[in-house]
Amino acid sequence: MFPWKKNFPFNQSGQMSDHFKNMNPKNVEDYIQNVMGNVFGEGFPQQFPFQGNMAGNMADHTKHTPANQGSTELFETNDHIFVKVQTSEEQLENLRIQHSSNQLFILNFPSMGEQKKLVLPSLVKRKGTKASYRNGILEIKFHKNEDLQISEIEITQN
Repeated sequence: MFPWKKNFPFNQSGQMSDHFKNMNPKNVEDYIQNVMGNVFGEGFPQQFPFQGNMAGNMADHTKHTPANQGSTELFETNDHIFVKVQTSEEQLENLRIQHSSNQLFILNFPSMGEQKKLVLPSLVKRKGTKASYRNGILEIKFHKNEDLQISEIEITQN
């Protein structure tokens, strides 16, 4: 059983401990950014566009190279997730697309030998994903996979 009477992070008088009072918010932010970078990869701000400074991260989310090539856009509806990738027909010949239940991998993108990885906002089905190319835009359409496995937890009284 969890020791609820310890009042963590408060001491016995109900006041916050000096350890937490003297914490520097910048150190906490740096630590969180480091952990997020280790878990999601260096490009994680692109996958989470609304964290921190929204104006700065939105600019990072749709990185534009000359002629707009290499930018990606991700959005979702109730039933689908769409990823739009701006690319040329020449580049399209070498692209390979792979995905897991929660990530998209675009091989040989933005240039040959490189890989773009995007974390999808929800689980997707293994089958039924479609990709089409028109007017310089590759559109990838995923079907969302709803997790309908609900478990009930029994409450016991001590």
